[in-house]
Amino acid sequence: MATINSRKIVDQIIAANGIDEEGGEEVIKIVQYNNQFNGGLAYGLIFRGMDRMSYHNAPACHNPVTLWEKR
Repeated sequence: MATINSRKIVDQIIAANGIDEEGGEEVIKIVQYNNQFNGGLAYGLIFRGMDRMSYHNAPACHNPVTLWEKR
């Protein structure tokens, strides 16, 4: 799982329809959640081939909400 803390990067990925310009990979879903370790907001990037529910099912991810999903 790829986790980032920058909403700016999340917004750039969404604007680019899932293309992560820094990593060059295609993001298919972005989940916002409260990080168990610091309580702050974090964003989970799900790439093609990954379980789309991985952040929703992870015990360290509290209050997961799907922000964006490629259809």
